[in-house]
Order: sequence, then structure tokens, then C-alpha cells
Amino acid sequence: MKERSCDGCAKCCEGWLQGEAYGHAFYNGRPCFFLNKTCSIYDTRPKDPCRSFKCSWLAEDIFPHWMKPDLVNVIITKRENLGFTYYAINEAGAVMEAKTLNWLVQWALNTNTNIQYCINGGVNKLGSQEFLRSPI
Repeated sequence: MKERSCDGCAKCCEGWLQGEAYGHAFYNGRPCFFLNKTCSIYDTRPKDPCRSFKCSWLAEDIFPHWMKPDLVNVIITKRENLGFTYYAINEAGAVMEAKTLNWLVQWALNTNTNIQYCINGGVNKLGSQEFLRSPI
């Protein structure tokens, strides 16, 4: 199987996630200072968060190739919080398409996986009863 790579995708740097690179904060609505279509400091980017962050599409072989973040405008991140493991699914530049949401919901139901997804600013959860009741 072909190893996955960012290959021009920079959704994590476009201002849909939050972090800081060399003293420059990026967050929802504010892209990374060093983003110029792709990372302008790729070879010298900081370890945290730049080198250490991998979206779940890149880090795991669970999600189909067509769900690459720059193709579906969604960033999937595996998280652990309050004793729960879940996948946070964030829109990144457009409202999540029905095909993407349908695949994610079916996958979560079929694998008993906890997911938290946001559509148009609304937060939704799917998963175990404990996860659904949690304040995450």
C-alpha cells in the first residue's frame, strides 16, 4: 500500500486548528504566519505542533484516500480527553459534504467508535452512552 503524505495539503495550517509556530499564533480564522500555499519553513518548522501533528487521515490507514483533508475540507484528529478516545472532525473551509458525513457516521456505527463532528458551527457526538453524556 502506498504511504500517505501531505503532498501539498496544508489544511492544518490554514486557520482551522490552533497552535503557535515560532511565536506566531494560528487559530480559527487566522492561518499560520508561515503559510504561503504550503509551508514556507517546512524544513525548519518547529517540532511542536508542526512536526508532531498528523491528521488522522495521514497517521492512520482507516480513512479512504478520497477523504484527504484538502479534497473534502475536513480535518480528522484522534483525541483523548476525560478517559475517552474519540475522533474530532472539523470542517475546514466549507460545510461538510453529505458523502463525507455519511461515511464517517457509518464507520463510527460499524466500529463502535466515538466521534465528535461540527457542521456549520454546531457540535454533534456519536458513540457510547458514556461518551454522549460526557462534557467533551
